[in-house]
Amino acid sequence: MDILTLEIFDVTVSQALLKVRGAIEQHPTMPLRILVDSDEMVRSNLERFLERQGRPATTKAMGDHWQLDVAGGTVPQETFSAFKPVAPAPVVARPVLLLRSAFTPGDRALGRQLLLGVLSALETGTPWILLAHDALELLEDPSAVECLENLQQRGIPIHVSEASLRYLGRSALRFLPVNDRPWQSLLAKGELTVL
Repeated sequence: MDILTLEIFDVTVSQALLKVRGAIEQHPTMPLRILVDSDEMVRSNLERFLERQGRPATTKAMGDHWQLDVAGGTVPQETFSAFKPVAPAPVVARPVLLLRSAFTPGDRALGRQLLLGVLSALETGTPWILLAHDALELLEDPSAVECLENLQQRGIPIHVSEASLRYLGRSALRFLPVNDRPWQSLLAKGELTVL
């Protein structure tokens, strides 16, 4: 029996979920073997996602990583109803959590430029952007502040983690500090895009 093996290392929760969702959509009946590193958050979010898909995983510790074995799925009956027009699912923008001030590893200036390019390309319907942890360095960069202010003018609220501000001894000035519990809860459920 063929098994599709996915090696998902050094990724965010949302990146891991996207890879597994894509594999399930492309190969709905094929059993999966998913290898993830020791990141508990990635592993637990994948397990919950697979359960919601009706394909619970058997999880085994394999030294410095985890192995999730997932049985093959069944092809839904609707798949065979040819000529039935299917409306595209509406794309719903998700909130964005920024945990860093530049893409890494590599040249920091290039990483910052690329990150700001991604932020500038966000859809207008994005519910909000939250800066936490190392992303607070963006508040010291005039071009980054200008990018964030432009997003706010487009109707995308910019928030800053209260815990991060308190820990680093900074103030947000132009952006609203928010309590960390709500976004942490969303992150734990895999409902944020993490950059």
